[in-house]
Amino acid sequence: MTNEIYNYYLKILELVEIEEPEKRFCVIVPENYVKFHRHLSLTQALLYSPKAMIQIKKIIEGQQCYIVPGKVNEYDLQLSIQLSVPIMTGEPQKTKIFSTKSGSKRIFQMADVPVPIGAHDIYNENDFFE
Repeated sequence: MTNEIYNYYLKILELVEIEEPEKRFCVIVPENYVKFHRHLSLTQALLYSPKAMIQIKKIIEGQQCYIVPGKVNEYDLQLSIQLSVPIMTGEPQKTKIFSTKSGSKRIFQMADVPVPIGAHDIYNENDFFE
């Protein structure tokens, strides 16, 4: 991470009035990421980087924290277990369909939540043109 990007994030924290943002913002790069960056996700690289895992454990020790994944997979679950931190998700097999835009739209419709007009469940060219 360049100094410019680091300072950008610090400035965002300052703008939302976080006191001492340098103490609230920490960048950890998995030490083995360079070896695996083309083959593994960031979560996988982290799981194979013991020094980075130790750093994270030290930072979160005694803190209330949890993992909020985007599209959850087995590696996210492994990371949650390794760090002894809860993960805000269901089982990947069950949540897979709902982590898509179409799946989310179906959930909102079932819950009678207003959704913008648009198409969903488009799986091929014919669906697109319909």
